[in-house]
Amino acid sequence: MNTNKDTITISMQARLDAVATLHNLSTCHHIMPSLVSSGVVSSLLQIIRSCEKPSQLVEKAIALLDDIVSSSKIPLKETAGTCGAIGALVETLEEGSMESKEHAVRILLFICQSCRENYGGLILREGVMPGLLQLKVDGTWRAKTMAEELLLLLRDCSSYGPSNQQSRNEVIEQIMQEIDAEGEEVAGSTALRLLAKLSIMQ
Repeated sequence: MNTNKDTITISMQARLDAVATLHNLSTCHHIMPSLVSSGVVSSLLQIIRSCEKPSQLVEKAIALLDDIVSSSKIPLKETAGTCGAIGALVETLEEGSMESKEHAVRILLFICQSCRENYGGLILREGVMPGLLQLKVDGTWRAKTMAEELLLLLRDCSSYGPSNQQSRNEVIEQIMQEIDAEGEEVAGSTALRLLAKLSIMQ
């Protein structure tokens, strides 16, 4: 029994060390293309999908993924096109540590900016709104800024059809205005109330 526990511990530490080493290598820009071609994006996404979100391993993996996808369009496109990747990022946005949430929203923002027509609706369908609105309330200043920028991009997304798009836009705009105008504690309850209204409109 102890041997199994030791094996699991060593395996986790080995993965932490491996991700940390890759992160150090990624600071050398001329090495980045080799990292991308080695399949590191797929490996990092697998870690993010399969591990507990509030963990050190996910923090390191998503931080490295953030660095990689911001380096060029190739890893960004690979991330966006990988099955389950957007869902895993949305889960991290909801359940991860504050640091992981900041990286997750940044990657989602990159993905949406790269082609809102292709990815905006998919991000919405993965249920990004609760985590995004919560981050707008209690995230770091940087995370709040990126959350607002992503909200603005998603506001005009026609994923749910034109019949109620204008109403959705108005609700999202109201959420953002009230969060900005109120204190965090009040804004949190306001966001949840308006989010419930938004869900009914689906």
